[in-house]
Amino acid sequence: MKDTKIRWAEHTWNPTTGCDKISPGCDNCYAETITVKFGSTAFPNGFTPTYKPNKLGEPARFFRKSGRARVFVNSMSDLFHADFTDAQRDSIFDVMLDVRHDYLVLTKRPKQMAAYFNGPDGYLARRHLAQAPANMWLGTSIENDLYTFRTKHLTSIPAVVHFLSIEPMLGPVPSLDLTDIEWVIVGGESGPGYRPMDHDWARDIRDRCAIEDVAFYFKQSAAPRTEMGMELDGLRHEEYPLEHPADRTEVTVGKFVGRHGIPVDQLSLT
Repeated sequence: MKDTKIRWAEHTWNPTTGCDKISPGCDNCYAETITVKFGSTAFPNGFTPTYKPNKLGEPARFFRKSGRARVFVNSMSDLFHADFTDAQRDSIFDVMLDVRHDYLVLTKRPKQMAAYFNGPDGYLARRHLAQAPANMWLGTSIENDLYTFRTKHLTSIPAVVHFLSIEPMLGPVPSLDLTDIEWVIVGGESGPGYRPMDHDWARDIRDRCAIEDVAFYFKQSAAPRTEMGMELDGLRHEEYPLEHPADRTEVTVGKFVGRHGIPVDQLSLT
């Protein structure tokens, strides 16, 4: 695991790397740019989807060293890319069950995520879970109004935290349904050739989150570099759906956590 400059997480963990482009938000993919920059040294397969079982022990080693943290899973990939197998995904999610960091799993393929988790042969059933435990935050990316359908696949998965990453925000999202969404991250594109973001698009989401009691995080404005323009109308919005792990009290089965009083089934948070 590595420290990260992504403000809504503390570390990244990449047991897979590589992907391919499926929607406009992928056009200026930072992960692909990194693989090109560091070439064969760190990414001998380039941006070809690659499973890295040698990375599976990293969360436990970090936990013993530094304690619990928010971990962005696969900042350099999409775990639900078709080239990865369910057996490979099982090995990764089983680590999340065993080592109790908060894992933020983000995909542009929520239909595949839902197929993996749901149903009589899905991961939840195979692990005898009624829902994804509270330390697995499941999310999907949305860049404009054409992709708001992704929320329906995401929220079909029984989970304590469903979240949206509206980054890069390339247009307004008037048809976005926030039902069963616990957290929304909004951000403009950064880097060379970044595309503009109208702050009115972000204001609309901010205001709707406030009305519907959804945690709202404004990451950045569109800019040449990441983490530029972190304020929206003079304020920093950095809400989370759950408290920071270091501040969290013990939660056992039958107790409640989060902004919406969602029950934690099967597993303790500790």
